[in-house]
Amino acid sequence: MVAIRARSTGLQRQEALERAWLRYVEDGVAPDGLSQEISRSWQRAKESYRIDPGLRAPIFVLSAEALEERRRQDAALRVAAPILHDFAVRLGAGEQVVSYFDGSGVMLSIEGHPRVLEGLAAIDFRPGASWAEDSAGTNGPGTVLAEGKALQVCGAEHYVAAWQRWSCAGAPVRAPGHAAPIGLVDITGPWERQGRQALVLTRAVARAIEERLRAAGCVLDEVVRYAFRAVRASGDALVAVDAYGRVLAANDAAARGRMLEAGALPLEVRQALASAFRSTPAPSDGDVPLAGSPGGRPVLASIVCYEGAPVGALVRATAEVARPARPAPPRLSTHYDFDRILGSSAALRRATELARVAARNDLPVVLTGESGTGKELFAHAIHAASARRERPFLALNCGSIPADLLEAELFGYESGAFTGGRREGRPGRFEDADGGTMFLDEVSELSGPAQTALLRVLQEKEIVRVGASVPRRVDVRVVAATNKPLPQEMEARRFRRDLYYRLCVLAVVVPPLRERGDDLELLAHVFLREAEREVGRSGLALTPEALEALRAHAWPGNVRELRNVLLRAAATTPRAEIRAADLALEQPPCALASASPAAPVGPLHEALLESERQTLRAVLAGCGWNVAQAAAQLKVSRMTLYRRLRRCGLSRAADAGPTVSSL
Repeated sequence: MVAIRARSTGLQRQEALERAWLRYVEDGVAPDGLSQEISRSWQRAKESYRIDPGLRAPIFVLSAEALEERRRQDAALRVAAPILHDFAVRLGAGEQVVSYFDGSGVMLSIEGHPRVLEGLAAIDFRPGASWAEDSAGTNGPGTVLAEGKALQVCGAEHYVAAWQRWSCAGAPVRAPGHAAPIGLVDITGPWERQGRQALVLTRAVARAIEERLRAAGCVLDEVVRYAFRAVRASGDALVAVDAYGRVLAANDAAARGRMLEAGALPLEVRQALASAFRSTPAPSDGDVPLAGSPGGRPVLASIVCYEGAPVGALVRATAEVARPARPAPPRLSTHYDFDRILGSSAALRRATELARVAARNDLPVVLTGESGTGKELFAHAIHAASARRERPFLALNCGSIPADLLEAELFGYESGAFTGGRREGRPGRFEDADGGTMFLDEVSELSGPAQTALLRVLQEKEIVRVGASVPRRVDVRVVAATNKPLPQEMEARRFRRDLYYRLCVLAVVVPPLRERGDDLELLAHVFLREAEREVGRSGLALTPEALEALRAHAWPGNVRELRNVLLRAAATTPRAEIRAADLALEQPPCALASASPAAPVGPLHEALLESERQTLRAVLAGCGWNVAQAAAQLKVSRMTLYRRLRRCGLSRAADAGPTVSSL
């Protein structure tokens, strides 16, 4: 453990923090002396979000158009803007800036000292950039949102090295009656100049904004209640809600029809309503259909606006219509769940834990890993554990369909769009998957036009059929998979940069079989039992020599190859015991006998690991153990290099000697 003295000076503490940060980033040594909030945040940044500590800017940045739309829709910003401006003026000559972020961590405004603004712009600490932890690791705004309380992140407490010049004090802003923050206020300046009083000031500004929100909310709530009283919809269940989905009033029909759950609209209705608020700029749009209808009845929302902005809605469920007495049970659309992901290796546990996080939200997911590692199994499991589990799960291999047909397959086509198509046109896979999950395997193989269309799905939640001009709304969660590194595809201009950042919100790395340790033996026994059922045999067993041969194999085909090897052996071996020769494993070139005697190298995977150790040692020695330079030479990120060092059992302390250069 790395201890940090609590009673040290500011400079001494920062030096201790830097040492602790290096040990944690490189060797995974948990520091002792950090606050629990910072410790948890470092762990999330490293293990859940896999943030590269060598980032130069946040991962996710909105376009100018998207930022303007986000600012227009944020009701709290309109209330907060004059308070923030007044406070920024009061900061005066102090080398600090005050900024406001929405509830997702996207910066909406910033004011303050010009020189500080210029310095922060170099790391994209500017409007439109997402400073949530999954985009920027441990930092003031992102960690405030993750922890749900005011806190300060100073210097080397930041997980990303480029942020460590700064100190950020943030406080959440909550709307009346809501536990989750709808935004946050942040004061940022050079770490050596910002004291703990910045946190007190930030809390004060946040409280002032909340008081203004409370006062404004009373007026706006009355506007919605007036609209509720003016409606005469006999027989319909009617609920009035504010701009955050909080119930303001409900009629008797709503109570009788069980439209409310514990005084609130069902979660699915609230989510659909939030989407309607974002896409409805004016009251002239009429009723908006909502998903998640209680009791199977159609639910509509009439958006209530005030001074051109949505301030609430009237949610109406129409009178019940006749339904079959015994509705057919919903059809499950996935074959596997998390229980089918077998193994206990650290690499697999990390992937599974992050996949479970993905199942709890609707963010896009990219599953990366070599061919045959089980990426589609993870996609099935994420869908099966999500709120969309009763809706469709559709899978498409983007590399198996000709490029000129792929766009029509995904997004559909209109009548006469191309020769050979159906005369009446056809919906695409995204329309078929509406409400559910679309799994795009080999997403790197998408053509340019298909990438553009997919970006529209992710940004606007709509598709346009081939040959059509009118968009169609779709509600589809996208899970993609690739065995090609998308950053390299992006740098080679084969994959759109803006699509990469939209798609790769949650990245789950599915480990290759050779990195899963004892999982191989477990999987071998499970697959052998499955193979017995397929070929009609029983009592088959692997000899110790066969197990050793399995461990020594490189497994270029990963789990898929292991399953096929055991199925073939179960079908062809005449004995109950399966020997090493029965597996018919291909010998890799490096395992062939050489012309001259050689020292024993042990199992193949150890020989490969030793080769990697020697390569890493040579490169790092040539760079004086400067990790940044070594990563650049190897053409990998620093986080990837750190992972390889840990896998090979290398560290600066053990291999570099007393002279170690800094990052």
